[in-house]
Amino acid sequence: MEKETELEINERLKTAINAVINQQMAEKNPPETLETFERLQDEGFSQEEAYVLIGHIVSMEVAEELAGEGGINMDRYVAALEELPKPFAEPKTKDLDDA
Repeated sequence: MEKETELEINERLKTAINAVINQQMAEKNPPETLETFERLQDEGFSQEEAYVLIGHIVSMEVAEELAGEGGINMDRYVAALEELPKPFAEPKTKDLDDA
């Protein structure tokens, strides 16, 4: 029973985080969310993987807010989006400048 409750909570959190991502992309606020979502897919990540990666960044900002550590910082959020997929995954394609 406890495992089912944990899975239900995880699914609710995933749904809420994806709703935040969808709203940001629809409103283009910040525009970097949509840009990052498209870039990750161009780099070979699936739509689901892109949601998960961006979701990590959303979760980190929510955690900062809940911890009372200064709340959501858009500069930090955008900078973290620009760094994706790192530190959560390795890039699937190499930057042409690195070749």
